[in-house]
Order: sequence, then structure tokens, then C-alpha cells
Amino acid sequence: MESTAAALAGVTAFARAMRPDLPAFDEALAALREALGRAAVPYALVGGLAVIHHGYLRTTRDLDLLVGREELVRALPELERAGFLRLAEHRLRHRATGAEVDLLFAGEARPRPGVPPYPDPRSLGRSEREPDVVALPALVDLKLTAGRHQDLADVVALLKPLAEDDYLRLEAALRPELRRSLPGLRRDALEELAAERRG
Repeated sequence: MESTAAALAGVTAFARAMRPDLPAFDEALAALREALGRAAVPYALVGGLAVIHHGYLRTTRDLDLLVGREELVRALPELERAGFLRLAEHRLRHRATGAEVDLLFAGEARPRPGVPPYPDPRSLGRSEREPDVVALPALVDLKLTAGRHQDLADVVALLKPLAEDDYLRLEAALRPELRRSLPGLRRDALEELAAERRG
């Protein structure tokens, strides 16, 4: 399986036919990883990038970074040296590519009321292929908790290729309050998959 950066580059190159202004996210990702590595702070890559990592190739508008607020402050000098500009409290921009980084702070309230705050990146399962990307159960948890239409569509797409055993392991790994919504999304995924195969 190709690296997340390679998959991201391919998706972006394809999408540029319709949106020539899309930044080179793969280059920004490399710079972001290098800067955070030098700063030695815990972080996790989540959002659309993690969706691409786990096999659903789609475009993204930014790179989503889950990090502690204090850790980000410690990392800012390295990020600035790597060409990242702090646009706002929750946003960075990579000067060379124009790619933006959406900052999600551990312990901070999420936009959707009544749900737990963003988790600490150290508490999340990690991908075996690229340990700075969240594991599939952690990604599905984040997506279901966010509950936006795009998040639910991402979960359906991520469920499509899963064999039954893999799906059952994923379901078992989720918090009980989220587990209840998964069978309906799995049904949608299988119905869409069947329609795609017929069409």
C-alpha cells in the first residue's frame, strides 16, 4: 500500500483538473511532519488525511492536526522555521504551498454541543503503517462524534472494503454510545457497494 503522502499527492493531482488552486498538500505534510518531529511533541494526524490513509481516496481542504495547546506553543518555532504561518488560533498556513492546517486542541470543546472534548493524541490508537496517523477505530470514533454529513459519508466509505471480521473488530473497539450507530452505516456501506458492483 502506498504512503499517505503519495496517495494525497495523487488525489490532489487528479482534483487539480477541476480546482487548479489546490495546494500541494503532500509537500506541506512532509514539512509539517519534519517540524513536529524536530519539536518532539505528541500529535496525531486526523480528518481527511487520515481518511485517505485508511483507503478512501478523496480530496481534502486542509490537514487536520490534533495536538495539545502547550505542545503546539513548544512546536511553533520549528513550525515557523519550516514555513508555517499562524493565521489564527486554530489555523496555520504553509507559505510555500498555501496548504492550511486545522488545529484541534486536546481537551478543548468540539463544535458539536454535548459531546466529549477532543482527546489527547497520546490516548489514540495509531496506524501500524504510519504511527502519526490515527488508527481506523480512533478515526471512526472522531468522525461519529463530529457527526457532520461529511464525517458520516467518510465512515460509510471506510466501512465498504472491510471484511466481516474486520468490521466486527472495529465495532467492538468503539465506545458503546457510538457502537449503536455503526450497524446502520454498515448496512448503507454494503448497499452502496452492491449498487456499485451492479452498475
